Amino acid sequence: MKIEYNKDLTRLNTFGMKVSCACYVEFGSVGELAEIYKESEVRKFPQPFFHIGGGSNLLFTKDFSGTVFHSAIRFIRVCPRSGEQARAFPSGSVGEAAGSGCCEVEAGSGVLWDDFCSWCSDRGLWGPENLSGIPGEVGAAAVQNIGAYGVEVKDIVRKVRCFDVVTGEERWLSVKDCRYGYRDSVFKDTAKGRYVVTSVVFRLSENSGPRLDYGHVRKAVAEYAGTGPLTPSQVRKTILEIRNSKLPDPAVVGSAGSFFKNPVVPKSSYDIVENYAKGKYGQDYAVPHFDAGSGFVKIPAAWLIEQCGWKGYREGNAGVYENQPLVIVNATGNATPDEILALERRITDSVRNLFGITLHPEVEHI
Repeated sequence: MKIEYNKDLTRLNTFGMKVSCACYVEFGSVGELAEIYKESEVRKFPQPFFHIGGGSNLLFTKDFSGTVFHSAIRFIRVCPRSGEQARAFPSGSVGEAAGSGCCEVEAGSGVLWDDFCSWCSDRGLWGPENLSGIPGEVGAAAVQNIGAYGVEVKDIVRKVRCFDVVTGEERWLSVKDCRYGYRDSVFKDTAKGRYVVTSVVFRLSENSGPRLDYGHVRKAVAEYAGTGPLTPSQVRKTILEIRNSKLPDPAVVGSAGSFFKNPVVPKSSYDIVENYAKGKYGQDYAVPHFDAGSGFVKIPAAWLIEQCGWKGYREGNAGVYENQPLVIVNATGNATPDEILALERRITDSVRNLFGITLHPEVEHI
């Protein structure tokens, strides 16, 4: 277990906010986590408590006065079928194939998400390839229900192993128990702060095939791989190329990825947007959108933001990424939380004033 006081968090959040916490604790096992939450021990740590993954989907708005916890539980293993023993592969290693058909793979919460995607692709396992390149760790992926290119992590999650800080016991939560929604889960809602994700079991397949029906993914994959049989590695490489062309590398330009959720609005609100677009671009213009069912429509927040003129905008040390208006960036590396928050408010106000639609942040504010 690693314990540090007055910890600088600049390198532990992808936005690169220069903030600190009163105490930082990194645990490497469920046993260490249980030890922390013993009644005799828990009072030693400054409160409130906050658990982070890779720091990739949050904005620290100021120094944190409590304790930040981080999981260093890192393993990937194929779950045993009946009569078999579990097979473990260290994260990032090259091991034997996982076997034929479907299989379940368990990954520790501290495994880098993209390392997990790479591990699966290297073994010919379909499932997470469309989610390649998303920053963060496995535990945070399950909490956030990350999604990209027509796939959400809930689509491949089998169950989630958690530590219950109230009872001090481990517990398995099924996908139904997790109550997954759009960038949402029970971990962010009614059970926020109660469960600490320690590992996730995913259901993967060697023969389910790719999911290419989102946007221009099918065309991009065809250009890269041709007409032959596709592999998870080929789809993964294409997804990474698409992401790299649109999104900044957090190691170079600080950001938290997609800052806003795509709004899901009634059809009447979409009609207002459509009328605006046809008046500006002509009657043949088609607003990008997705049918959300029950009379609702999902509109890309990036399109709405771009219509308000924010793409590539700079305001002090903060800005909007030139290739993707959904991303607010720490443009100089010296942006303060207040600068990011001020730009967020201005973007939100402009979209509301033009379209009557309120954007909500995907990024968690701490």
